[in-house]
Amino acid sequence: MTISHHLDDATLMSFAAGTLAQSLSAVAEAHIELCAQCRTELRKADALAGHVLAQESEVEISADLKSKVMAQLDTATLHRFPQAQAKPQSGGLPRSLTQWTGLKNLDEIKWQRSAPGIEVAKLAKPKGEPGFFGLLRIQPGKAVPDHGHGGTELTLILSGAYHDELGRFQRGDIADLDESISHKPVAEGSEPCICLVANDAPTAFRSWAARLMQPMIGI
Repeated sequence: MTISHHLDDATLMSFAAGTLAQSLSAVAEAHIELCAQCRTELRKADALAGHVLAQESEVEISADLKSKVMAQLDTATLHRFPQAQAKPQSGGLPRSLTQWTGLKNLDEIKWQRSAPGIEVAKLAKPKGEPGFFGLLRIQPGKAVPDHGHGGTELTLILSGAYHDELGRFQRGDIADLDESISHKPVAEGSEPCICLVANDAPTAFRSWAARLMQPMIGI
């Protein structure tokens, strides 16, 4: 499995510091389990977060401080994520996602049709936490309507693939998105694209038709 799209530094820092919303953390953790590169970067981010917290001040992390600390942290370890690539459990779901949701494989998911070619399975999220947390299944050749984002969104590909303005995303890839991104994911290949999605603000669909359908689409 070749992973081409990763979490950005700011998301890794938030995850390491424990400040990322729980539903976003669930998606980030599932990706990190699958991605050797992000596990390495997380060890650095975890140690950097500890270094900054140890200063006992709320100073902004400068680029210079970050580069200096990062350069010294190649031997840092994070016990939750071993160096070796995790072997996925049978059924296609990362083990961390099973711990978060209780699901053991993709066949257990109960889908609800939300739009032509798109199905949704909402997952429980902490009470009071805004946004969407759940799974999308996009049939081959179908697209999620063109949209932007009202805040942060993490989308992890669990099965199949899609392409959009940012490139091609397949199993293990993660789209780490913010308000600056507008895109139209289109599922490709012969099988549905199944994604784990979390965001902290409603999706901003561009067309009036998609906005009318938003309550049904669910994101």
